[in-house]
Amino acid sequence: MKTLVEKGDIELATQIRNFLDEYPTHEGEMNVLPSKITDLAKGSAYMDFFLDIQGKVHTVSSTLTSYKNMIRHGKGTDVLGAKPALTVYPVAVPPICNANVEGLFRDIIQDCVNSGNLTEDVAKALSIFAEASTTVLADGTPDLSLKSMSGGHPTLHTILSGYDAYEIWKDSGLGFVFQNVSTSADYTDLSPLPALGVEVVWKYKIIYRSKNLQIGHWSSAISVAVKGNV
Repeated sequence: MKTLVEKGDIELATQIRNFLDEYPTHEGEMNVLPSKITDLAKGSAYMDFFLDIQGKVHTVSSTLTSYKNMIRHGKGTDVLGAKPALTVYPVAVPPICNANVEGLFRDIIQDCVNSGNLTEDVAKALSIFAEASTTVLADGTPDLSLKSMSGGHPTLHTILSGYDAYEIWKDSGLGFVFQNVSTSADYTDLSPLPALGVEVVWKYKIIYRSKNLQIGHWSSAISVAVKGNV
């Protein structure tokens, strides 16, 4: 699973805010030092503050340039107005944070990954899940394998890798037909087993799904010997 750190300043600031809003729900699973979260919250507040100031400065800078041009060149019969107001810092300023807020955020994300509890659903909730592009998804080929046999029923396995689900197609001897859709990495075929002592071969192939549509390439077919034991 790939994690995401936004590239743009505003996008990163928004992402960190969303992460901090959701993090308390998953705090017990992520194994991140509380001091890191405290520092990230401090960095988030100061980043939001300074991005706001920076935006105002850009606006003033543009206005000052236009005013300067009016002084120098004029514009028709326009009369020069009052000089633009300069940006000033507000009285209440958040505490200055440590440098490299992005680095701290990346470190915290890695802690979440290392916890072993960062599922795709949790990563999405924390706003750190990297959605694969449609182009990348269209090149995907699932790696299908037999994970285990439980009570005679085969359990198939693949890696979702950013896909929503995968379709299972099965050949019981008359050709491949659609059987089911799985949204988890493992899928157990609970079809009725053959008669006691009878052995048959079931074949499977799968294809990924995204936004309720097939996407990517078919997996290689695998064959599983199934024997009636009940």
